Amino acid sequence: MEFNIVPISSSTGAEISGINLGDTLSDDDYHKIREALCRWGVLFFRNQNITPDQHLKLGKRFGDLHVSKTISKVPGHPLVGEVRKEPDQTRNIGGNWHSDHSFAAVPPMGSILVARELPNKGGDTLFANMSSAYEKLSSGMKKTLAALSAIHAKKNALQAKNLSADRQVSEDELKSLERAVTEQFIHPVVAKHPETGREILYINPTYTVRFDGWTEEESKPLLSFLYDQAVSPENTCRFQWDEGSIVFWDNRMIWHYAVNDYHGKRRVLHRVSVKGSRVSA
Repeated sequence: MEFNIVPISSSTGAEISGINLGDTLSDDDYHKIREALCRWGVLFFRNQNITPDQHLKLGKRFGDLHVSKTISKVPGHPLVGEVRKEPDQTRNIGGNWHSDHSFAAVPPMGSILVARELPNKGGDTLFANMSSAYEKLSSGMKKTLAALSAIHAKKNALQAKNLSADRQVSEDELKSLERAVTEQFIHPVVAKHPETGREILYINPTYTVRFDGWTEEESKPLLSFLYDQAVSPENTCRFQWDEGSIVFWDNRMIWHYAVNDYHGKRRVLHRVSVKGSRVSA
């Protein structure tokens, strides 16, 4: 199938039209989408009214599925996560710059998010390209970072309690959440994309605690500098959702940030994530 790929910025994000993701992807379409994902980091598809079963089928086309321990599931579909904020809730899911599950030994390769119910305004998602961010650093900084690893942890030990304060959770789910917040792993600060070979700045403000062998206090100034560089306008893009929109991002090289500016309104999205591989330099 011939479809259009239109970049929305010079470094990050492309919108794809002329394809129905509810249909079975041909090998040619699969390879074109995967190539575009690795090039632009995040892909946007509009007017895709797929069912949860079609959503799962699409995710499985790109690999085995990664199932989060901490996200709610769609009733009747235990492999489909639900990202939901109700009108009476004040906190949202993903309301800070992050890379999904970087605290795990094997973070997911990517996620496919489908918009199911949206507020009439607000609720956009921001994306930042960590390959582009790395490329803009000086040679001296790159040399310094190449020698470093960083500790990533689900360090907010109150997350389980915060989630339970905003919605009803079962005792078993709360225990699972509390276990999950103890997870941590050490990854290289400069990682290599397993498909393109491009170097990636592999840290993020939500889960990176400190550099290995450094204290948090010692790490903070350099991490703060890198975070500021990472979210400079030329490294980022912003997506305004419509119901039926699908976003597929490469979690190995993309941060994302869910904007929490729609208080008093409901927002529901479904997520399927694809398993990744170990982060390596």
